[in-house]
Amino acid sequence: MKFIRQLDYPNLTYVTMTELSENERLAGKSTTIANSGCGLCAAVMVVDKLLPNANFNIEDAIALSYKAKANIKSGTQYPIFAPFFAKEFNFKLETTCDAKRLLYCLKTGGAVVARISGDQNGYVGLFSHGYHYVFVNNVEEDGRICILDPSIKDGKYLEDGRKGKVEVKNDVFALCSLDDLVKDTAFSNPSFYLFWRA
Repeated sequence: MKFIRQLDYPNLTYVTMTELSENERLAGKSTTIANSGCGLCAAVMVVDKLLPNANFNIEDAIALSYKAKANIKSGTQYPIFAPFFAKEFNFKLETTCDAKRLLYCLKTGGAVVARISGDQNGYVGLFSHGYHYVFVNNVEEDGRICILDPSIKDGKYLEDGRKGKVEVKNDVFALCSLDDLVKDTAFSNPSFYLFWRA
């Protein structure tokens, strides 16, 4: 399984905010994959899981986002990007907030991108303090969900409100309960982007 860490690309420009105010557009000209590319990293991992022989990298994902015009605000607008991306690779796409559909997708060979909601109403975001995309890799035998988080770093899950909820294996696999993932996506609609090979 290919893991793409957005923090490894601090100098790879990803222009965003193209349809916002002049000051925001100026800021968007200097954004990078490291600070704005979580959704694109997740997309590369989706392709790697569903089409492992496809040669699709982060630069290709940037180009696809530009083509779809999914970079009009901060980061990648998945309601725009995901259908365009699915069509490009002939993937079946379903969006949902239903955890049962998430599990069904994983158990039937699909791939999932989850939209993390961040801190909300006193809740401390497990995977991010703001909106963020992560790749959902699989369900472990013990029922925990295996996440590949593009912004994973040492100590990230040891903060107050997060400690004890995530186990990291092999430096990249972040394991959490399904309940915690559902809480972490509760203010996103949709919470989950489900992809299958058509």
